[in-house]
Amino acid sequence: MKYQLLMSIIIIVFLAACKPHKNDYKDKAVGLKKDDSIFLALKDTAQAYIRDFIDTLNVYGKDTVKYKFQIKSDYVDKGVHEHMWSQISKYKNGVFKGLFADSAIDVKNIKAGDSVSIQKKDVEDWVIYNTVDHKSMGYFSEEYLRSKAKKSQK
Repeated sequence: MKYQLLMSIIIIVFLAACKPHKNDYKDKAVGLKKDDSIFLALKDTAQAYIRDFIDTLNVYGKDTVKYKFQIKSDYVDKGVHEHMWSQISKYKNGVFKGLFADSAIDVKNIKAGDSVSIQKKDVEDWVIYNTVDHKSMGYFSEEYLRSKAKKSQK
């Protein structure tokens, strides 16, 4: 009981310190090389802090009105790769469960609303949105992908 209370306090303080989430930016498809060193380093960062995602999901995951838990991972169809987001509802034994939440462009074997299972080791990025105060935690690749999208528009 004391652990749960302490964990809840830590998570609340951590979320309060997070940056506001801007809804005016929509992810755009960004082409990255398979060995993009910056994206791979950002994936390593997401993996290093994945325990924060899991702990917060375990405490607040049932509150689907206030919190949105999403994971970015690689989806493959006939050798074609797309890195896209899924809405996560639970975690157990190294596997996240949820629904595919993105719009595939090249990958045709998955569509929005499909059930997904994502191995913890396959998480490339993660984000927790607080829909009440519009703050987010995670989303390590946001600035990098935003800068790549701006460059591709020029």
